[in-house]
Order: sequence, then structure tokens, then C-alpha cells
Amino acid sequence: MTGPRWTSAESGAEVASVAAAAAAPASRAGTSAGDLPDAVTDPLDVPRQSAALDAQGPAPASPTRLEVPSLGIDVSVQPVGLDEQGRMALIDDPAVAAWYQYGPAPASASGSTVIAAHVDSLTYDVLPFARLRDASPGMEIVVTDAAGAQHRYAVQGRGLVPKDDADWDGAFDRSGPARLTLVTCGGEFDYGARRYLSNLVLTATPTR
Repeated sequence: MTGPRWTSAESGAEVASVAAAAAAPASRAGTSAGDLPDAVTDPLDVPRQSAALDAQGPAPASPTRLEVPSLGIDVSVQPVGLDEQGRMALIDDPAVAAWYQYGPAPASASGSTVIAAHVDSLTYDVLPFARLRDASPGMEIVVTDAAGAQHRYAVQGRGLVPKDDADWDGAFDRSGPARLTLVTCGGEFDYGARRYLSNLVLTATPTR
């Protein structure tokens, strides 16, 4: 599946990040796409760094719902960790998006909140995140958290990146300005390997 390719005028460093906590235990809430017999998207390779954390206050509320009204996207979100291979796990139900729970949350003061979902599957056909290919700059994204707070973002950029070239250090960065990173698969589909060759990565910044 392909779509128009464009990126933000901002530099990649503006919307990318630096590394997620990877020594965290693998999530039991979901499995990676490679473990799903009918899935056609791949899990995300999460950069590894020390799990040592300084003293912190209460963790921000986790996201539970993501909406992109202009694209008709309205999906529930569930927390995930790492799979047995150290990659970001994905929810068994490909119609549900996954939030990387060892990284920033929407209410975090800094860093990249990562939410990912399959683009399609042999069982569920084309899924909501497939519509992200039509996202345009300034388009509103609304993320609701477990406390009932709504966090609003504006799309800054969207790009189709070959999987081997993806900047996961940037996507999972805990530092820098607070931002939202949405990830799915896209581009050319390799029928022999049953996988897409690229990732569609969308970045958005808080508006209020």
C-alpha cells in the first residue's frame, strides 16, 4: 500500500527521539506481529538502554483511545511492553492500537509517546491506521487517557521509511519536546516474506 510521501519542514530531530527503556519485561498483553499467523505487519525494534531510573513521581495516565476525526479513525489503545525478542509487542487484535508503556505517555512533560498498530491483516482486511497515509499537516489528533483527559495534537509530518533505515532511537526518545509518534506499515508488500518493506511514521505536537 502506498500513499503520498511528504515530511515536515521541521528537521527529523524535531519530531524524532532517543531510545526507549528496553530492559523492561516483555508485555503479556500482546504479541508481536511476527507471532500472529494472519498478521502482515512487523513489530518495531525498540532501542535498548539502561533501565535505571531516577526517583520519579506518579506515572502519567496511560492512553486508552486515539481519534483522528478528519480520517474517521477512532480506536482503543492498550499498553504493551517488549516481546520475547526485545521488540515492541503488538496487540493480538489488529484493530486495537498499542502504546509502548515503558516510554512517555500523553501527559509526560517530554519525549515521544509511541502508538502503533497493524495497517491490515489477512483476517481483518484494511484497518484504521491505513488511513494515516492521507494525513496532512495541521490535522488534529485526540488522545484520551485513563484519567479522562484529552490531549490534542497537530500533525507535523508523515513519512514512508524503509524498515532498515527507520530511526527507532528517535521514535522512542524520552527526551526533548513532548510529541506523539504513530507507526504502522506501508509501501511495497513482499508477498514471499509476507511483510511490508517500509514503515509509515507520523509525528504530531501538542496544541493544548
